[in-house]
Amino acid sequence: MGRTGIMGGTFNPVHIAHIRMAEEAYRQAGLDRVVFMPSKNPPHKKDIHIIPEKHRRAMLKIAINGIPYFEYSDFEFKREGITYSSETLELLHRQHPFEEYFFIMGGDSFFQVESWHMPGKIMEHAVIIAINRGRACRKQMEAQADKLKNRYNAKILIAEMPQMDISSSCIRKIILSGGDASMYLPDGVWEYIKENKCINFGTGRT
Repeated sequence: MGRTGIMGGTFNPVHIAHIRMAEEAYRQAGLDRVVFMPSKNPPHKKDIHIIPEKHRRAMLKIAINGIPYFEYSDFEFKREGITYSSETLELLHRQHPFEEYFFIMGGDSFFQVESWHMPGKIMEHAVIIAINRGRACRKQMEAQADKLKNRYNAKILIAEMPQMDISSSCIRKIILSGGDASMYLPDGVWEYIKENKCINFGTGRT
């Protein structure tokens, strides 16, 4: 039985905080691998323009290239309609019942997870790795973990990482205003965005 971390998200685009989160989860939880699994139609981002799948796929592959314990998966891209983490983890568990899955999420998501689709299913089929990016104190993270453990019989690990005030939405704003976002992106991703114009520079739209 292996220990597989699932790093989900829209990756719209992928940035260096995503990579650092996965690194810390891999190291602090003793994982065998981390699988980056971009969302197809995330239910909580219906009003946000999502970069086309082919570009998000390409940028993720560039971002994790050369890191042997990082893998890419089209598992959610291949499904139709809205993709829910609860259903993804249930399907993965059915296909690989002897694999131990660890679902990686940032602190913001950790405090909002009960509003997600069937949160009990998420915690039934995966250990939650909650990454504290410095926005909440350790006591707040532990209190939330205790609540979820009592309510859902959840297994939760809290991992720490340095505060990195980076978000995909901020990166898109920088690019749309004609700015340089290279410092926030993994090597090669900035060049890809410029070459493929998957976010249109200075136009105010993608």
